[in-house]
Amino acid sequence: MKIHELPGISVENLQAGKTGNVTPQEEKSPQSQAAAKVDVIHLSPEAKLMQKAAQVIAETPDVRADKVMALKDSVEQGTYEVEAEKVADKLIAEMLLEKP
Repeated sequence: MKIHELPGISVENLQAGKTGNVTPQEEKSPQSQAAAKVDVIHLSPEAKLMQKAAQVIAETPDVRADKVMALKDSVEQGTYEVEAEKVADKLIAEMLLEKP
């Protein structure tokens, strides 16, 4: 593979170890590293609340097994009753809220 030219850097300088604007950085001693600035993040109370809510949601299962089992048992036993009026009310409400 041939590299003819790189913008701002000639191939000869690269081969000779000369890289133009790039200068090697000095190694930092442990004392100078300790004196270096440390980034600090301050979260607002709202952000902390949102973070906690996201954590709770992530830990909550998608399916509530106890509810599913109770409904399944009542359907199998024939004791599950559908309230037709509530179903109709919900259907009508959903249809009225839908936008075409």
